[in-house]
Amino acid sequence: MDIGRTNKRITFCRYEEKENALSQTEQTLTEVKTVWASVEPTRGREYQEAQRVRPELTYKITTRYHKEVTPDMFIKFKGRYFNIVSIINVKEKNEMLEIICTEKLQKITFNAKEKEV
Repeated sequence: MDIGRTNKRITFCRYEEKENALSQTEQTLTEVKTVWASVEPTRGREYQEAQRVRPELTYKITTRYHKEVTPDMFIKFKGRYFNIVSIINVKEKNEMLEIICTEKLQKITFNAKEKEV
């Protein structure tokens, strides 16, 4: 693994249930871990959803192996959020992860604030 290429800071996030001031359970996106990684766009496409054209970009994010990374997480990078599509443990050596993810326009709740990403 070329450590010099991992020059971007990304944060793994996950939805967790928390109680609000009214004792109601709500899901919020919380930060789990911040690591060094390389972020490379691989391809882009557009698809039609509910009579609207939606752009979608696919990225390959490479980082050191972290056993707590799961496909139900999101990745935060420079104020943008990425959905994890797949996680590849390269050569099954527990040294490096290749994460394929997509960036889409959607609303994400982060610490009780709604952002459109």
